[in-house]
Amino acid sequence: MIILTMNSEIHHLTLSDSSHLKVQSVHLDRFDDLRFLKPVSDPQAFHKLCDLYRDYIIPKYPLVFGTLIHFYAPEDLDIPFSCYDERYGMIYDKTVLCNVLFHKHIHLHHNKLSFDDNETESLFHSLQERNCLRISKGKLPTLSILPVSSSLGFLSETEKEAKLKVNASFFLMDLFDLGSIYDQLGTPFGLCVKDGTILQPPLFDREVLLMKNDHISITNIYLNQLDIYIDGVSYRDGRNASFLSRPKQKRSPSGGYDIIVINDRVIACKEGGNCEIPSSGFVIHLNGKISIREPFVTYQGLEDVSFALQVGNSVIKDGKMTETFLSPFYKILEFWKTSYPPSMYPHNYHADRAPRIVLGADQGNKPMLLWFEGAAKFGHDPLKDSVGASLSEAAEISKELGMQNGTHLDGGGSAQILLDNQRELTISDRKKKDLKENERAIPMALYVP
Repeated sequence: MIILTMNSEIHHLTLSDSSHLKVQSVHLDRFDDLRFLKPVSDPQAFHKLCDLYRDYIIPKYPLVFGTLIHFYAPEDLDIPFSCYDERYGMIYDKTVLCNVLFHKHIHLHHNKLSFDDNETESLFHSLQERNCLRISKGKLPTLSILPVSSSLGFLSETEKEAKLKVNASFFLMDLFDLGSIYDQLGTPFGLCVKDGTILQPPLFDREVLLMKNDHISITNIYLNQLDIYIDGVSYRDGRNASFLSRPKQKRSPSGGYDIIVINDRVIACKEGGNCEIPSSGFVIHLNGKISIREPFVTYQGLEDVSFALQVGNSVIKDGKMTETFLSPFYKILEFWKTSYPPSMYPHNYHADRAPRIVLGADQGNKPMLLWFEGAAKFGHDPLKDSVGASLSEAAEISKELGMQNGTHLDGGGSAQILLDNQRELTISDRKKKDLKENERAIPMALYVP
């Protein structure tokens, strides 16, 4: 019987400008102990996301937002519309179908919503009555419709007996992350592999923390290296299909047949090409039409990889600190570029501080987790409280604590480590009324049972 050992320590550090930083380090014996976890879906996650927009995001950027409609479609929702749309194809996801209908038939006139037809208006009010739709308002005379994934849940409420839990992948979080009609807030993205099984495909050419033959490295893995299976048929880029993803492509070419994929599901199929490519997925472009019997997707090609996670940017590679962005991240202000999720804030590598989570390995290839406690969104006292770390500060501290290879996981308001379901540091999201911790819902995590 193998006995798990796990050591946790809180480090109190003083940064170059005399600011205070608290860092939690957790050391484990084996990467084999780390597993991927999807938190239990929780309807309250939707309302927490809406509250975050209302209380923090919109007030912070009031001139960026207009009227926002957040919604999700529960599994038992009856939608009295065809699943086929001439522009977006055959749609297999209820929330995407509602999103198509709302974008086509809801408008903003003189700061009031109007509907093209009674059916869409009835669907809108039905979701509102079921607490599956909420409206928020910024300063602009614009309308944004933001579908939300129903897969979000709270890490503290899932696998409560687990020895360790930590947030993992990036997920769509901002208005600017939604690059297509098929995208939903809360959708995780980036490669996840456990014991040769690919749970999520690679996207955006970002770096990957990979364990193979008991050795940890920072490397790159690309979508076109994989075989993708749908209905038992294998598709390979350059052989019998073209794999299209952002930021290289924004739309598929005209003609042919498009299969829109997000993680392990076919979301839609469209004949004729010219299809929006999702930020959280990709398009399989074929020469001829096929029939989809079951909208499930599996991936092969990394059977010799025991663990892999793609979030990025790297922190340290082979003992050398990463000193700039090596993983690509689009900048919102560069609006002329093909958009895809920025997902790493702030963008100033050396100056801007935030809560961070780093996963890496020491010289013995044993896993290390670091949580850099960040400033609270409400009630932060810069003279006493932890200020978070810049990306360069996180790299420097990671090296000082013995990390040999490491990468950033999702930070910001998602950042947390739970040992025996308890936090030793505090999360940055707070309730506006009483300043208590306000856990952010997430779609993907790592845990040790």
